[in-house]
Amino acid sequence: MLILKLKEAQARYNVNNKDLAEFIGVGKTLVSDWRAGRRKPSYERIGKIMNAIAQLGDKNQLQLFPLSLSELIEWRKDLNEKPATKQNENISF
Repeated sequence: MLILKLKEAQARYNVNNKDLAEFIGVGKTLVSDWRAGRRKPSYERIGKIMNAIAQLGDKNQLQLFPLSLSELIEWRKDLNEKPATKQNENISF
C-alpha cells in the first residue's frame, strides 16, 4: 500500500496547498484529499509534487534536508489483505 506523506513534506519545506495546487495544475480540494489519504496521486503526479516542493519550498530547508522520494512516499504491507491460502495442503495417498 502506498502512503503519501505530503502533509509532513509540506510542513517541513513550508509549501501550502494553494501554491502546490497551482504549480501542478490541480484544485486545492484534490491536494487536500491527497493529504488526508482520501485519494492517491498517480506516479506521474508524485513526480510533479516532488518538483513543485523543490521549486516552491524553503531553500534553506531544501539545502539542509534535500527532498527524496522516500521522504514523500512510504510502502506498507496492507494489513487488511488476507494471506493466500495453500491449496492441496492435505494430500493423501
